[in-house]
Amino acid sequence: MLVFFRVVSMLWMIPLLSSRYVSVTFKAGVSLLIAFLLYGTVDIAADVLGDPFAFLLIIAKEAFIGITIGFVVKVVFSSITVAGDVMSLQTGFAFARLMDPFTMTQVSVLEQVKYLLAVMIFFAIDAHYIVFKAISTSFRELPVGSAALREPLVHYVVSATAKIFSVGLKIGAPVIVTLFLAELAFGILSRMIPQVNIFIEGVPVKILIGISMLTLSLGFIAPCMASLFKGMDGDVLRILRLMV
Repeated sequence: MLVFFRVVSMLWMIPLLSSRYVSVTFKAGVSLLIAFLLYGTVDIAADVLGDPFAFLLIIAKEAFIGITIGFVVKVVFSSITVAGDVMSLQTGFAFARLMDPFTMTQVSVLEQVKYLLAVMIFFAIDAHYIVFKAISTSFRELPVGSAALREPLVHYVVSATAKIFSVGLKIGAPVIVTLFLAELAFGILSRMIPQVNIFIEGVPVKILIGISMLTLSLGFIAPCMASLFKGMDGDVLRILRLMV
């Protein structure tokens, strides 16, 4: 049960499995299977199992560890969706939102494109194996019941949350900078030709520029996403050592 709670709380935070379209039975079954495979490698003190209050406290600690590990994966996906949201705001797609069947929330078109691209890259580079490896490593680096909420961990979580916006801007930099220059050019034209409403007439042009630049920059964006996913193991290891 202790192993199960760490695994299920981590998988529940991953965007791919947190969708409402993934049944609770499937999530619990996968978590139980992984917990069963890891059970033989985990050492648990026998005196802890005899005290129900200590057992409940350790369950809460294990859930906290799993949520913290899953937070690392969620930060990467959030950074990618932030990039798509900023690009949608600049191109005008932010006004036409649609329902995301994975999160059951309203998202923009480019935000959904970025998210689906991230999902494809996630499985293409076998990043899900990194997640499974992180689960196994967590029991070696942080034994059952040994987690503690320390000040360095809080600072790391705050800094990781702040990186969502900086990393998102880096991923969307080619499109964001190009659209900014286009807006600057439209502003100059509006001063030169005040009779024409440049900002209304320029909306289709901005959409064309944004889609074209997004297509041309995929060769840069895809490796950048892949490097973010590959760096998750180092982030997980660091966050585990901050809880010791």
